[in-house]
Amino acid sequence: MQKFRCSIACKFSLVLLFLSASLISHALTYDFVGKDAQKWFDEFIKSADTTESGDAGWHLTANGLETNDNVGTGHQRIGIKKDWTDYTLESKYQYVKQGAHKEAHLYIRWKGEKDNYFFRTIGRKNGGGAGSGYSIEWLRKVGGKDNEGDLTKAGDDIKILGKLQDKTLYGLRGEIKGESLKVDFFKDNKWIPIGEMKYPGTHKTGGIGVGRATAQVAWQYLKVNGPGIPKDATTPVEALNRLATTWGKLKRP
Repeated sequence: MQKFRCSIACKFSLVLLFLSASLISHALTYDFVGKDAQKWFDEFIKSADTTESGDAGWHLTANGLETNDNVGTGHQRIGIKKDWTDYTLESKYQYVKQGAHKEAHLYIRWKGEKDNYFFRTIGRKNGGGAGSGYSIEWLRKVGGKDNEGDLTKAGDDIKILGKLQDKTLYGLRGEIKGESLKVDFFKDNKWIPIGEMKYPGTHKTGGIGVGRATAQVAWQYLKVNGPGIPKDATTPVEALNRLATTWGKLKRP
């Protein structure tokens, strides 16, 4: 009987813990392929808080939020300015058409195209040339410049064996807490931990964004999860943690 009481009490405590975390942490998903895709497209592209650099021809297709087919272009970025603090940002995307470097970007604490944290997939190892295998790059954009020197010793260019294929689902996910950023990469239908970096700087708050270079890219969704994130009526409340119950609610595999 004592064991039974303990079991009930433990379970009740866990439920209370999860519910209390849920009350302070919301999940907001910009779903570009669901039934409300047009709503989320307008929210992301046409919001008063939206800023961008370069004309990537952002438009909505069956693939999601898609760029134009100019695979020879340089970096083109778009994001939403917010005062969010620590959060998790997740995306899944595919390459519709690839150029030389095959870059798909994800931006954390977006303040505009000149100042933000970001990480990206890129279709070559730094210095290795196109086709040398793809990598995850960790960068900090400061005053319009890619500040790679912050992270070089920690390995800001991490090679992931294999090739980037067209019409294949990939993903980037980052969790920012203070100056600490954890990053996961999605391939072969699973999330792969890439590592954790310390990001020095004054950017304590910001929004989210995406970008591309030398590739036609389509994002299925952007999901941001954390304290201060507004909850959409169609999005379940979730805690900002890595519990299976949280990550198990991802919108698609």
